[in-house]
Amino acid sequence: MRCFSKHSQCADEANYNEPLLKLRATGRAANSPCPACDLRKTTPVAEIIHTEARWRSQLPHWEVRGHWHFVTIRCQGSLPAQAREKIKNIHRSLQEIEANDPAFAQLQRQYFLTTEKYLDSAEGFAPLTTSAICERMLSALEKVEEDGWHLGEAVIMPNHLHFLITQQPVPSLPLKETIERLKGRSARWANQELKRSGRFWQEDWFDRWMRHESERLKTIRYIRNNPVKARLARNWKDYPWRISRFPDEV
Repeated sequence: MRCFSKHSQCADEANYNEPLLKLRATGRAANSPCPACDLRKTTPVAEIIHTEARWRSQLPHWEVRGHWHFVTIRCQGSLPAQAREKIKNIHRSLQEIEANDPAFAQLQRQYFLTTEKYLDSAEGFAPLTTSAICERMLSALEKVEEDGWHLGEAVIMPNHLHFLITQQPVPSLPLKETIERLKGRSARWANQELKRSGRFWQEDWFDRWMRHESERLKTIRYIRNNPVKARLARNWKDYPWRISRFPDEV
């Protein structure tokens, strides 16, 4: 049984060193003030978070079983120097604080919004603009299904990809390996199409697991409206370079 309320304490501020977090047998998560977690005393101990892996490169990454993961990968050289300097400062701050610090989520959001602001302007390397290369990107994204992940939503922008994935019931590859395989095959196909060589994607990527249902729905809407926000389409349904496997109304 999971809490899908908007509060974060019972899920986000728990002890991250435990690979498996559970509600106490009394029915209340430890130190949680949330009424949504006040289960009846007869409620058995229930799983809340099952961490598959956590690691840090430039950004922190966290794979959680049974949850959707929002991922953004961007092209190498897609950001101007001004943006890179701002992001470098955010990276530095993220390295200095723990994930259960309230400032951590704020910095994550700041990183994402800063990156998106400059990516939408497409000032740097933005090769994902032709039908041929976008078709190859769609094929590369769909291959995550072969790695044991279900692809729910995705969009190809001129210099980055957004997608939402979750583990299938069958055994799946780790999130890290799945994204690295996606980056590898898509970079190879894109470079062949562009008749170029060298690094295609930025080494690191942004990912966040969906804490509750409302966050998942908000993320679906964000992915769909990204081309509209960037003035590439008037309506998200008109944009051809996307994959939508959720209902139109979310």
